[in-house]
Amino acid sequence: MRFNKKTLDQILKGVQWPSAAACLTIGILLAATIVQTKIHAPITGSDFSTIHQLIDRNPAEQDLRDEIRALDMLARKAYFTSMHQLRTGTLLFFIALAMFLISWNIRTTLYPPLPPEPGEKRAWWTAQTRSAKTAAMATAVIIAVSITGGVIHKFSSAPAAIPEVVLEEEEIIDTEQFIFWWMNFRGPGGIGVATYTNAPMLFDGEAMAGIRWKTKTPLEGFSSPVVYENRIYLTGGSADSRQVFSFDVEDGRLLWTYDVRVAGDDLEVPKVDRETGYAAPSVACDGRRVYAIFATGELVALTLDGEHVWSKFLGVPDNHYGHSSSLMVHDGILFVQFDQYDTGKLFAINGRTGNVVWEAPREILSWASPIIVNTGSRYELILLDNDFVTSYDPATGTKLWSHDCMHGEVGPSPAFASGLVSVANEYAIAGSIDAANPGEDGVPPMLWRMRGDLPNTASPLSVDSLLFLATATGTVICHNNRDGTILWKHDFDRGFYSSPIAVGNNVFLFDRNGVMHVFEASAEFNLIASSAIGEPVTTTPAVLDGYIIIRGDSYLYRIDGIDISGTGDTDVSEADTDNVDVTDTNSAGGVNNISNAGNVNNTSSVNNTSGTRNARNVANVSNVNTVNNARTVSDESNESGESNEAHWDYEGDY
Repeated sequence: MRFNKKTLDQILKGVQWPSAAACLTIGILLAATIVQTKIHAPITGSDFSTIHQLIDRNPAEQDLRDEIRALDMLARKAYFTSMHQLRTGTLLFFIALAMFLISWNIRTTLYPPLPPEPGEKRAWWTAQTRSAKTAAMATAVIIAVSITGGVIHKFSSAPAAIPEVVLEEEEIIDTEQFIFWWMNFRGPGGIGVATYTNAPMLFDGEAMAGIRWKTKTPLEGFSSPVVYENRIYLTGGSADSRQVFSFDVEDGRLLWTYDVRVAGDDLEVPKVDRETGYAAPSVACDGRRVYAIFATGELVALTLDGEHVWSKFLGVPDNHYGHSSSLMVHDGILFVQFDQYDTGKLFAINGRTGNVVWEAPREILSWASPIIVNTGSRYELILLDNDFVTSYDPATGTKLWSHDCMHGEVGPSPAFASGLVSVANEYAIAGSIDAANPGEDGVPPMLWRMRGDLPNTASPLSVDSLLFLATATGTVICHNNRDGTILWKHDFDRGFYSSPIAVGNNVFLFDRNGVMHVFEASAEFNLIASSAIGEPVTTTPAVLDGYIIIRGDSYLYRIDGIDISGTGDTDVSEADTDNVDVTDTNSAGGVNNISNAGNVNNTSSVNNTSGTRNARNVANVSNVNTVNNARTVSDESNESGESNEAHWDYEGDY
């Protein structure tokens, strides 16, 4: 088909005027969407205001709470629908505008207007030169871009959450009591050191001996349990659902579930590694609220009863394994290590309001979690990435110091004790930094670094002058933390993803088979006990006053332990062991290789010096006497000759 000038002019007109009409129509629709969002926003409507007033007068009314929750979901859905409409409409507007400008420019170039006849009067626009018209068009485009950019910025920078709903006055909380609870990943400060020293050592998960309860977790996840007062907080996630759970400490009942839908239906769910999943970060609690984050970039703050407080969508992180850094709270500020390629950030967020207090750029990612410690003269927020150990002032976000000593893909978090910040990662180094004694330039010296057997997931543990590393291949290494000297190594049958926890003078460590090994925190290796939960474990336990909370692959457990303390001449077979037999076994439910065992007939040889197992035993308080030899305890009442199901290793203190 051959085009003459007239045909081409008709084609250009067919593009120019419809595109102009499209610009006008889309612009009107964009304006209408903005107005509609402001006028009909569910969170500012009269219904919401009325319910808000009613619930202030009736804070215990469950129906009103349910209605607020429904309006909460409606508000977020409306917000993200408006965002989608604005983004799509803006894109279409600029496409139509570009088509109009291009077709108009071609027409005015190919078909310039004829000069006016003598005495002819033309409209102002027609009388302008082509350059003047172009300048006017450019000015209009700049104005359109500025207005649209302002609208997009306003909506994109607005929080993806409804305003805070305060249902009742907040009472003052004594934050010093938090050391007696497990408020975040790895306990107080995030360093893996328990306040209590009376944790149970002996149990059998398959036989439910020493297990107070076990509860099926509703949704899979690798987050570790957090415990405050009588509640346990946990998360689970999949590509289709993200949830926060609360369980009762006493009986394991599921108290509430909160469905997280911060990003709306348009969320592009990221691909994550199977060993990370969508719910790897552990929650944090500040005594008033519980905070949770997921691999989708959805961050929520809930009351301890599971009510929405605020939420944010930080964007889907560009992270090839999936986001796994746990949350940390200090002095009412929530710290979010939101690592991703190139555009990661460290956020400090007001826990009550959800407002960002400060933020710092994170140019290199990792999968480790932050710790916050008092290094002697100040508190420091310490983070790792794939290259650096970096310390921040938690109040301002100021970078205090940094060491370029890491390498590889960093998963283990830092450790801290006696002024030393210790780090370790597979394919990098293990080493310690004397954070308590910074140099004249403000940078503390690195005391030692070395390569060798290193962890890729389990965080290191510092206890006084010792550093313990647990590798994925099953080797545990003890270093002198002042000079790096290896004091001992021990190879277990299975590797470790769970981080070790210091409990008094002992170290508690779950392997990937779910066997909890207890050994002395000393310069010589001395295995005290090993007990199996009955399923794989990759999370880190919460250790509290006389009990342990641990998440297995499928179940959540409270471990109270098998009480063999007793008094007088009570036979061990009559203690609180459910008539169990402790023998040499390799079964999954038991523990391996108890050898050279002698019989223990009487609990008088294993006394509890505190007088009661449930007393509040805090660090540096002696618990028990020493039992030097491994023993086999038999159930003499079993006349059939068959052993019962519970088994454990026992080689030392209890």
